[in-house]
Amino acid sequence: MIGERIYRFETLESTNAYALKNHFMLHDGDVIVALEQTAGRGRENRAWHSPRGGLWFSIVFKPKNIKDLNFYTKLASVSLLQVLKDLRIPAHLKWPNDVYYKRKKLAGILTEGIFDGELPVVIVVGVGLNVNNEIPDELKSIATSIKEIKGKEYPVDDLLMLILRRMRSNWEKYKLTKGALTRLWKKALDLKEGMKIVFQGKESKIYKILPDKLILNTPDGFKEVTSARELYG
Repeated sequence: MIGERIYRFETLESTNAYALKNHFMLHDGDVIVALEQTAGRGRENRAWHSPRGGLWFSIVFKPKNIKDLNFYTKLASVSLLQVLKDLRIPAHLKWPNDVYYKRKKLAGILTEGIFDGELPVVIVVGVGLNVNNEIPDELKSIATSIKEIKGKEYPVDDLLMLILRRMRSNWEKYKLTKGALTRLWKKALDLKEGMKIVFQGKESKIYKILPDKLILNTPDGFKEVTSARELYG
């Protein structure tokens, strides 16, 4: 069960890295939490500033039936958005899995796995949420925190429990109806199918949104975009 066992650390380089390295000792649903990360990272190996005051954790999954990494990413992102909505923080997803409040990044989700051929042996979902941590001056124009939004601190451990509880509930609700979870994920995205965007200097249209790629209808034909960096720059 998600969150039945929680392992807490003062400092880790990365909760994802710890979970992947020690997966043979961990069980399905185990959670790794660090008060701070010294080498936190997001998608495309970008550094993630993660000092004390934020919520930095990873969940270990040892999949038996659902072997699609994207299901676990959507489970985490939808659950996190629902918790934030309960806190009256109307956040949204910037494709594929960054959580934004207005135009500032509030949280990120990174899903990684270890595979035996094409089958995952372990899937690790890392969540980094800015809660009470101070945002560095150089990031204040693009990042925010719950403390900044609400004007007061929020208990980090309470947030963890709320997120894990919501993930357990959504797991039971959507494990047999994965399409319904995908619809919730799409609804929360800033991009919509049929939306016009500028891609590589040319007006294009979003033809299809998938968790791992976008298919764009461009003046030069259909193109696949597989990273946010490629899309947003």
